[in-house]
Amino acid sequence: MSYSKKHIELKIKPVFFLAFLTIILINSCNKPLSFKWVYYDETVCADKWTNTNNNEVLKERVVDYLKSKSVKVYEIEIFLDRVPENCAACECKTGRRFKCKIGKKDLDDVKAQGFYE
Repeated sequence: MSYSKKHIELKIKPVFFLAFLTIILINSCNKPLSFKWVYYDETVCADKWTNTNNNEVLKERVVDYLKSKSVKVYEIEIFLDRVPENCAACECKTGRRFKCKIGKKDLDDVKAQGFYE
């Protein structure tokens, strides 16, 4: 049984079309997640997690708290870049600040928890 060149071309074109369509669909399903950095100024005792001087434990507490609010933290840093407020009220700032990398879709949720851009 012999096939003409035109007959073979007609069979191959749909295969290439389906392969091309599959690649487009796969790429459209893997949209990259947009990230946003947010900040939080630590207070003396008004935070929603228990404060500690151990930064690693504090990072875990912040991440766990945000996780309980369905917010995934991709990165977290704690740094001292401000002068602590000279007061003892719970709302007074300690000078420590958290920097968290979250998905952009969670921005409103973390802002409701006192974080800012």
